[in-house]
Amino acid sequence: MTPTCLKGEPVRRTLLALAIATIPGLGSAAGLASSIGAVTVYQDRAVVTRAASSELAAGEHELVLDKLPASLQENSLQVSARSTGQATLLDVKVRDAYQADTPNDRVKQLEAQLRGLEGRQAALDDEAAVLDNQRELVLMMQRGATEPAKDGARPTLDELKAIQSLSADTLGRTLAGLRRTAEQKADLDREIAAVQSQLGQLQNAQGRRSKTVTVRVSLARAGKLDLNLSYAVAGARWTPAYDARLRLADRGVDLGYFGVIRQNTGEDWNNVKLTLSTARPALGGGAPALQPWIVDVAAPPPPPPAPRPAAAPSAKPQAEAVAERRARYSPSLADAASATPEPAPQDIELSTAQVQNEATSASFQIKNPATLLSDNASQRVAIATARLPATLQYQSTPALRPAVYLTAQASNNTDYPLLPGPLNTFLDDAFVASGTLKAVMPGEKVELAMGADDGISIERQLVNRYTESTGFSGGGKRVTYEYRITVKNNKTTKERVSFKDRLPVSRNEKIVVKLLSPADREIKREDDGRLVWDWELEPGKSRETVLKFSIDHPGDIEVSGL
Repeated sequence: MTPTCLKGEPVRRTLLALAIATIPGLGSAAGLASSIGAVTVYQDRAVVTRAASSELAAGEHELVLDKLPASLQENSLQVSARSTGQATLLDVKVRDAYQADTPNDRVKQLEAQLRGLEGRQAALDDEAAVLDNQRELVLMMQRGATEPAKDGARPTLDELKAIQSLSADTLGRTLAGLRRTAEQKADLDREIAAVQSQLGQLQNAQGRRSKTVTVRVSLARAGKLDLNLSYAVAGARWTPAYDARLRLADRGVDLGYFGVIRQNTGEDWNNVKLTLSTARPALGGGAPALQPWIVDVAAPPPPPPAPRPAAAPSAKPQAEAVAERRARYSPSLADAASATPEPAPQDIELSTAQVQNEATSASFQIKNPATLLSDNASQRVAIATARLPATLQYQSTPALRPAVYLTAQASNNTDYPLLPGPLNTFLDDAFVASGTLKAVMPGEKVELAMGADDGISIERQLVNRYTESTGFSGGGKRVTYEYRITVKNNKTTKERVSFKDRLPVSRNEKIVVKLLSPADREIKREDDGRLVWDWELEPGKSRETVLKFSIDHPGDIEVSGL
């Protein structure tokens, strides 16, 4: 790539979009402090932008940005800059680095916390050892008092009482101390386990490995160089989450759109400009190419090999026999050359962070600066809010449950897609239920389940079931069912109620199912025998219907499902 000359005008020009292979050393170089200014998070990665500035003299300089995350994807590296010293970019180099101290501030804090906890644990062990020694000493005193020397005088009763009182008091304090230290050690063990668990999440297989980027520039004259470095890192993702709040007064849904972010990239994002993107760079820039689907006459299987005659025992040395078996069962060089070659590796497509289409993806720039530590903890940020006009409907399936459920049918009137994610629903300020929102593109309908509402009651009652003979000779049978369904609107507003029931479905032409009530004009028929009633009920009014059907079949067959 031809080096780019950087003019003094404040016009940002892209210098390089290339990462170069690892090099063994850098020679003399000037370390350059940098800070993360912006991060764009995707569903499977993040793009981090760092900024650095330096006053440089005329001549050639190597600017080193070290302790970058080991997950930095080298082929995603982008460098841009501006300068007042007429600078020229010479090259950009990337190498792996290993350091004695961990580059992550959060890991440093946890390691220091763990060392402190382990120090407290050692102190408790020492205290427990001293208390245990005191207990043994008291026990030795008691044994010495009750078992005097062979020629010694036995202690008097008052002396025994004094010894017993003293030892009991001392032993009681010692045992209490041992219990206290045991409880403290148990609490400390739990704290140590929690810190070690956090460290285990942060310290992945990369250990203390990091990346170092070296930018070599040449300045025609002294001046200031403002450098921007952007790169993609794995270990970051965001998922959507929603709060849907139905406002009954104005029949609208307040939809809250949130992003739940996790990152374990190896570097903390402190006070950064955060952007969440719905684009999916992992899918690549274009549709994959189809390979030919070959159909041909199958080749006949090769004939089985002829059986080999048993070889006579020979006196060959063992090593020579092993070499002969290897030569017999190993393919020759000619066979290897004639084998089908493996497909040649292809260059991976470079993922971009651009919005693919306004109708299918969007970028959300969070208004306030955000801080996210590299500890894989979830952090929820607000993305957007929207007011969706809703049509309310009450739905029920009384054959399964005598309850009426409120649903709000709304339309996505925003300019961005709603990705699949968990959904919390509220009725005004009351929490109703948790569920999942499916993907909803702009302009598409979305149905929100708002839970059961006792303001509408429904009852389904079996009125009659009887069996009778049919035909001139009574060779047939007919089973008749009759249900009464009653719906009452206990609200002060007119409401729309839709409920479903079902007819038996015959899988045999000798079994005939006939709907006797209601008439077809009063219902809507769906597949698999489902029937739908759609009513509008005035306030305080009730309405009922009768579901009646018959099942005819020959008397000499047994019908299942009745």
